[in-house]
Amino acid sequence: MYKQIVVPLDGSELAEEALEEAKSLSKAIGSPLKLLRVVDTYRTQTLPATGMALDYSMLSELAEEEIEDAKTYLTAMVDKIRGEGFTVSGDVLHGPIARQICSAAKPEDVIVMSSHGRTGIKRWFLGSVAEEVMRNADCPVLLHKSKNLNDA
Repeated sequence: MYKQIVVPLDGSELAEEALEEAKSLSKAIGSPLKLLRVVDTYRTQTLPATGMALDYSMLSELAEEEIEDAKTYLTAMVDKIRGEGFTVSGDVLHGPIARQICSAAKPEDVIVMSSHGRTGIKRWFLGSVAEEVMRNADCPVLLHKSKNLNDA
């Protein structure tokens, strides 16, 4: 049915809630899981004018540290899920989050991800990666709405 099940993770418990949905789907249809962690190293390009006083070499070091943390996290998640008997791989990507998620998933895949379930001004102010993925993905997107919306 689906070639693979793409699951974007950001290290939060909210994002990891989608793993249960993804694992259930994987068991049902036999498709492998592909875990993603996107590090948005390009966000420093949109710093406000006040950011101009920053030492940009420091930003590079912070980005490298964030990438290493993402690799460590994803390796642990892949190992854990593989230990549960699933076929799983992981990928750390760099760039705009929603765009990278969409480019990692092929038309024959499905993306399973969590949503904060924000509405109104919170959604407008904070944006929605899930909404952007839904609008731009070339494959189906299964959104898992958080059970604990108070933390969203």
